[in-house]
Amino acid sequence: MGEVSGEADGQRVITHGICEECAFHLIAQGGMPLQEFLDGLPEPVMAVDSDVNVQMANKEISRLLHKDLSLNVGAKGGEVFECKYARFPEGCGGTIHCSGCAIRRTITETFLSGQSQEKVPACLRQIPSDPGEEQEVRLLISTEKVNGVVLLRIDEVELQ
Repeated sequence: MGEVSGEADGQRVITHGICEECAFHLIAQGGMPLQEFLDGLPEPVMAVDSDVNVQMANKEISRLLHKDLSLNVGAKGGEVFECKYARFPEGCGGTIHCSGCAIRRTITETFLSGQSQEKVPACLRQIPSDPGEEQEVRLLISTEKVNGVVLLRIDEVELQ
């Protein structure tokens, strides 16, 4: 965090600010409700548990995915992203394709190691409910573990 040194005219002088990462941790751990914190972020972000189930999502990711994610709490990530393989009988996380899923792998690795990851390339085969045609979606994602959940941020999206 910042450093305080010296005084000027009887007042304490702050010589350093707080970095973005420290500010994030301070707010996330300082009693602000997580939903309020997430909604204050300008980037699309969702909080997921260790099995990649959506726990919370901010307004930006709801806008990006064109759905109210508050109605999808508990849903698997693949269901929320409309992954082609999540529609298989085994469901999201249960198919042979899921072992190679960069989104699932990145979230799991962040859970296990506690290490944040930045701008990890990910690709998914998506079959949107509307219009229903399969498309490839390329993403850059970042993750950070905070208080028992992993925050998944969508940094970039490109439709193929």
